[in-house]
Amino acid sequence: MKKTPENYCIKKQLQTQKGLFNKIALMMTGVLICVMLTALTLSYYSNTQRLVKNIKVMMNALAPVFIDTIVFQGTESSLEFNRLISQYKEIRSLSVYDLNNKPLHYYHSDNAQDVNLRPFLYIEGLSRYKRDYLLSYPAYFNGDPIFKYVVYYSASNIIKTIAFQILIYVLPFLFFIVFILFYMYHKVTQPLNYLIRELTNMGSGMLDISGIKKDNGEVSLLAMELSKVDHCLFDNETKLQGLNYKLQQQTNQLNEALRIKGNFMANMSHEIRTPMNGVLGFVQCLEDRTLDSQSKQQVEYIKQSANALLIIIDEILDYSKLEAGNVELRFNHFHLTTFIHGCIVPFKHELQEKKIQLETYIDANIAPYFDADEGRIRQILTNLLGNAVKFTPHGKIELRVALLGDIESTAATAHDQLGLHQQLCFSVKDSGIGIAPESIEAIFDSYTQADGSISRQFGGTGLGLSISNSLCLLMATELNVESELGKGTTFWFNVDLKCCDHPQAISCSESYSNDLTFYSDKRILVVEDSKVNQQLIKAFLDSFGLLNIHIVSDGALAIDYIYNHTADLVLMDCQMPNMGGIEATQRIRRMNIVQPYIIALTANVLEQEKQHCIAAGMDDYLSKPIDKKMLSRTLEKAFLQTESLSLLKKNSNK
Repeated sequence: MKKTPENYCIKKQLQTQKGLFNKIALMMTGVLICVMLTALTLSYYSNTQRLVKNIKVMMNALAPVFIDTIVFQGTESSLEFNRLISQYKEIRSLSVYDLNNKPLHYYHSDNAQDVNLRPFLYIEGLSRYKRDYLLSYPAYFNGDPIFKYVVYYSASNIIKTIAFQILIYVLPFLFFIVFILFYMYHKVTQPLNYLIRELTNMGSGMLDISGIKKDNGEVSLLAMELSKVDHCLFDNETKLQGLNYKLQQQTNQLNEALRIKGNFMANMSHEIRTPMNGVLGFVQCLEDRTLDSQSKQQVEYIKQSANALLIIIDEILDYSKLEAGNVELRFNHFHLTTFIHGCIVPFKHELQEKKIQLETYIDANIAPYFDADEGRIRQILTNLLGNAVKFTPHGKIELRVALLGDIESTAATAHDQLGLHQQLCFSVKDSGIGIAPESIEAIFDSYTQADGSISRQFGGTGLGLSISNSLCLLMATELNVESELGKGTTFWFNVDLKCCDHPQAISCSESYSNDLTFYSDKRILVVEDSKVNQQLIKAFLDSFGLLNIHIVSDGALAIDYIYNHTADLVLMDCQMPNMGGIEATQRIRRMNIVQPYIIALTANVLEQEKQHCIAAGMDDYLSKPIDKKMLSRTLEKAFLQTESLSLLKKNSNK
């Protein structure tokens, strides 16, 4: 038998059955011993008492004969007395004394050589001598004691009587115990052990109960019930296997559908972001030009429309990632006040147009810097502020950050050290149209708004609150809402944030410079298949003062150019015909050349895409649509790093 957990359990059950039988047998043996001891005690007591009684009766009956022997002192009387005594074979000797303990007569049987030399001393009562008995009592005649006697009585007869009585008492009980044990072993223990061994087949439809005699016994009934259960389990197991197979097929189909959906969302994002890169990019170029007020307004409208479309794309993509469980928190240091102001900036123009007053309150006791997922908190607040601005035709909006309490951390988390935490409450309150009570529960559902007509009046995908709620759950909190129709709405969530002493990362809101003419000698290779994006990137680089630029349309041409020329920095698109940026980067990193600094350009904003780029050997990552400020900052960081490495190599060579 294989050492499986099931077989081990069966073995333990068999041992338990054997142990139970042994315990019952031991218990019955103990009971038998107790019965024997009780019978022995009772038999011994009753036989000794009967012996004393018989001896007393006999001696009292022989008292007249003994009186004749003593008074007349006749030989014939003495012989008659001895003859009467000799009829009792168990009496080995008899000593007779007067009331003053003076010996009067002595008798011993023919086989009592060990006591024929002396009579026994008179000590009244029943006592033991060697293995026999001594009975010392007075004899009575007409109610008066006339002499004393000591009878030496053989115990062999009493022992035989006791043994016989014990057999009479114990033997039926012994037969009863043996019968019970025999019945239990053959009718209970043995069949149960057989059933236990067969339990390994339970549920397979192959439980064999042929080894158990079919009768009306409990074990036989148990075996038949187990057989029925076995067939039921087998049928259910067969059905479950079929259901599991179908469920597995459906799961595989669902996973495949999710994979296709994820790929579709990524491709859709890429395909939409690529032309959006051109729209927003050239809008940024137009913003740097001198335009009349009407043209500036038109450019602003184009920018707002493009950003609105980009927000919709991001919402759909975020929802897809949250639905697939592919979103993780990414911690970074940020300044709270700067962060709050950054959340407000995108809505300033619309607030001014609608003449809505936006008030901001930050508790003075809140720490200035925190270590948390700034991007996800920003996404939640941006959604809440966007809804507040959208559904508030006039009045005011309050953005409040309140301190609920300080928390001293007692255990470090995966991205956290021991230290001070603060529990903050972020709330957005508006005086807008409000939400009907019956619609509040549905507003967090996907693609759902409080009123179906709202989507026609105000627009939107209906994903903002669903995404915000999912992000709150990801941060171990929940998004709450209070609203009254026609009187406004308040959304809030509480979150624990780790305080830090000072910022350790550059905030996106910090100032930047577009002037990179100091690095005008750097050779830059742009690898991009879209003609529009080629011209956009060239326009950006020209505006930075970077003039040594070469453009190719796929990864193969990039490898050929780098092999025959040199490049200090490569702006590499990831998805291109012939050869994509990932494969081109991997081949470049295997080339025996002075390696360039490679920055990925991709419209795929999924986190795994970024990790894929870094794993392929790229140094940095920019998502499309390309932000001119971010491009300038990334290029400056790249040039500083390459120059630092060059200095280190020169110093090491010296």
